[in-house]
Amino acid sequence: MLHGSFSYLLQDPDGQVAEAHSVSAGLDYPGVGPEHSHLRDLGRVTYSNATDEAALSAFLECSRREGLIPALETSHALAYVRDTAASLAGPVLVCLSGRGDKDVDQAGAALGIDASA
Repeated sequence: MLHGSFSYLLQDPDGQVAEAHSVSAGLDYPGVGPEHSHLRDLGRVTYSNATDEAALSAFLECSRREGLIPALETSHALAYVRDTAASLAGPVLVCLSGRGDKDVDQAGAALGIDASA
């Protein structure tokens, strides 16, 4: 139970809400909404993850190859698809939601790159 709803969340070994951290502020939260929990329980969706390092790599790759700066949230999805593409059946669609230009300074700092140059 978190914020008044019964849903899946990160927990420590004692069942307490665990700290979450992500280079992406939009993913820096320990739980999911009740809709996501319900869809998971129905077996209609599965969830996975991508590390911050993989997301930053995908952020750079998309920016360089496509000329599109993805948001850091979307970069996690791009990293997952890139790293699992061989095992995915059929075409894959990733929505480049958000704006990556707002994340350039943060991504640059995390990568040790001076984004203002």
